[in-house]
Amino acid sequence: MPASSPFLLAPKGPSGDMGGPVREPALSVALWLSWGAALGAVACAIALLTQQTELQSLRREVSQLQRSGGPSQNGEGYPWQSLREQRRSVLHLVPINITSKEYSDVTEVMWQPALRHGRGLEARGYVVRVWDAGVYLLYSQVLFHDVTFTMGQVVSREGQGRQETLFRCICSMPSDPDRAYNSCYSAGVFHLHQGDILSVIIPRSKAKLSLSPHGTFLGFVKL
Repeated sequence: MPASSPFLLAPKGPSGDMGGPVREPALSVALWLSWGAALGAVACAIALLTQQTELQSLRREVSQLQRSGGPSQNGEGYPWQSLREQRRSVLHLVPINITSKEYSDVTEVMWQPALRHGRGLEARGYVVRVWDAGVYLLYSQVLFHDVTFTMGQVVSREGQGRQETLFRCICSMPSDPDRAYNSCYSAGVFHLHQGDILSVIIPRSKAKLSLSPHGTFLGFVKL
């Protein structure tokens, strides 16, 4: 019996077109691994660039803070905080006193802040000064206790070289002193300029009105 050839004893694997072993699966795995490594490297590079960008932004903010001197010495926060407060200015006033001027036949109301947010507005006795220009909601109410047949209020503005009436309100009053109560409320939206001075006038001298905070008040809200 003739000896067996070593080539005849070797196991026969799958053959390709030319009779050689198939290696496509191994090549595919290698390609996928190389692509995965490349994508991982790209992701790492993007993450590093993002961190560097954020770090540069933080450095710029710190530099700006150092140049501005940091928080104000009076404890009012950072400069941009005061600007943000001005953009959100709110002022609600209540009466503390009235003054009658017989020669001009008017009664003026002296105000004090009951609620204040921001620095865009300032109450000064009988008037309110505007420091931050913008569009405001303005509202006003006066509660009268007077037997005069009609009472009312006028809200006026002085600024830009002129004086004008923003709105007025008139109400009828009962003749019975025990029932002579009525409130006059007005509101509107106006563009106020820096330096404007606003006031509430009752166009009658010796007007009788309530000084209670829920009956008579004046308010501004920046929109």
